[in-house]
Amino acid sequence: MTNKIETATESDNQAIRAAREQINQLDQGIVDLLKQRFQTSALIGMIKENAQLPVLDGDREKQVLDQVAQLDSDPGTRKYLQKIFQEILKNSRDYQHELMQKETK
Repeated sequence: MTNKIETATESDNQAIRAAREQINQLDQGIVDLLKQRFQTSALIGMIKENAQLPVLDGDREKQVLDQVAQLDSDPGTRKYLQKIFQEILKNSRDYQHELMQKETK
């Protein structure tokens, strides 16, 4: 039994390059949106700090994750998007904490 390594055709390579370019463009859009989300999260953090509210709002996070599940019509990707959003929420909380610590110094 021999292992046969198939080589990609030039057409395959072009298709991969085109798909990767599309991913690069999508990634740029995702980064831009996440930057906006962090700016808004910082604003919320300032409001919470002034109102002496905790950074973590478990009900709100559950609402966000439920909304993500509803927005994704593909059950195959739903749990992955929710995991991504769990990380986004965690990082948003961490960012709010970091900004609050900088203000107290």
